[in-house]
Amino acid sequence: MEYLHSRERIVVLVEEIWRLDGTEYSKESERQRSKLISELEKGVLDPSVVNYMYFETPSLTAEQVADRALAYKPIVLPDESGH
Repeated sequence: MEYLHSRERIVVLVEEIWRLDGTEYSKESERQRSKLISELEKGVLDPSVVNYMYFETPSLTAEQVADRALAYKPIVLPDESGH
């Protein structure tokens, strides 16, 4: 299964999102942050990628977030139509 983002791109996105988290709030920084999060979510199959960035204990590094997101394997349900 092919991913849209490489591990390196995921790491860069996570680090950039975290950098924006540490800046003073502005509409522009929030717009940029939302755009980066959207790109991150569209580039991996794992629907929990953003949760890994904020809700893991202990906190994960950007590399660990990327590894966990890339390790995700979706559950493929059987085709019940008989085809």
